[in-house]
Amino acid sequence: EYFVLCQGLAPPSLFEVVARVDVAPEPTQRRSINDSGKPARSMLSILAHIQTSSSQHSIGQTMSIVSIHILTGRRHQIRVHLRHRGHSSVTDARYTCREVLLLPRQLQGLSALELLQR
Repeated sequence: EYFVLCQGLAPPSLFEVVARVDVAPEPTQRRSINDSGKPARSMLSILAHIQTSSSQHSIGQTMSIVSIHILTGRRHQIRVHLRHRGHSSVTDARYTCREVLLLPRQLQGLSALELLQR
């Protein structure tokens, strides 16, 4: 089981992601969801929603803490499945857009995050 801080307000109910993870020709390339990819399945459960305070961070944003259980072991499966569902990890520079990405100095203020209702 893995725990990830994701962008956005993910649905509070458990959901399953079944999507084929494409094999990138180069190890440095980003993988994607593609019909020609290898079968991959993940179970996601939302543990909490949080809101950053704009006074503590340069970006005030809503995020979700997600528990992930992977049922297949594809390379970058968690990263690709989260991006596919629209909730990329906020600390993943390879799979997250710059507007959402949190830098290490911003993560130091996580104690200032406010818990939201699910």
